[in-house]
Amino acid sequence: MSTVAARMNFYPASETGGPIRHVDFRQPAEGPAPVSAEVSVFDARENENIGLHKSGFELVHSTSAVRNFYDADEVIETYYKECQALATKLTGAHTTFTYDHIIREPGKQFSAGGTGADQKETGENRGGGYIGTVHMDYTDNTTWDRYLGLHGETVPKADHIYALNFWRPISASVDDNPLAVCDARTVRTTDLQETVVYGYGADTYSWHDIGIETFSVSAGEHQKWYYYPGMTPDDVLIIKSYDSNGVIGTTCPHASFPHPQPKGLERRSIELRVLCFC
Repeated sequence: MSTVAARMNFYPASETGGPIRHVDFRQPAEGPAPVSAEVSVFDARENENIGLHKSGFELVHSTSAVRNFYDADEVIETYYKECQALATKLTGAHTTFTYDHIIREPGKQFSAGGTGADQKETGENRGGGYIGTVHMDYTDNTTWDRYLGLHGETVPKADHIYALNFWRPISASVDDNPLAVCDARTVRTTDLQETVVYGYGADTYSWHDIGIETFSVSAGEHQKWYYYPGMTPDDVLIIKSYDSNGVIGTTCPHASFPHPQPKGLERRSIELRVLCFC
């Protein structure tokens, strides 16, 4: 099976298992520094035993009707609905919500939607650029009432809740800095440290002030990492970020990595999350 040797940043294994950490991008950085580690990343296209409800991620060929992803109004009006429709197909959801999106470029990001809709640029000091530190988007302690309340909604009745992260290239290639995803089935509780993040992104980002529960992730030889080489703007990588049946073992850590054989093409990508009530 084809592999590349990727370097990513992990949480120190010696620090896992402690009390919940609180990180605020608006304050000077505190706490343990990430640890760089080399990881073998396999070609996901060569593995048939992966999928959204198996490994926690899935690649879908899905052409978007959006003409300009930097036009926030067009993205909100068109792309949000496209992702919600695909999320409904994948989960059977009766209700979906989408409020924010982020476009990533080297050293910066453009975010829109949220509590302000207008597009805003932020730099690496607020989480912009490529995220090379391994993390999971949510934890079992994540709740949705404050998040939905920001947008005048209440939590619908549901038997099952998912949050899906839609990651799509908007440049011709993203192979120089692709996204690596870890098979959810290979993640252990001992790999994780709950970290509540405040002040991420623009001040209109929905989670900016209320804080978002995430997992920092330490490296482990038991983890199996994958990526999809050759992704185009007609592909979308869908990552399961939350599962009300349990996050650990069903949702996957992820991070960007610099390809060891770059071709000199800057990666531009868009990501958004769809909250699904089934």
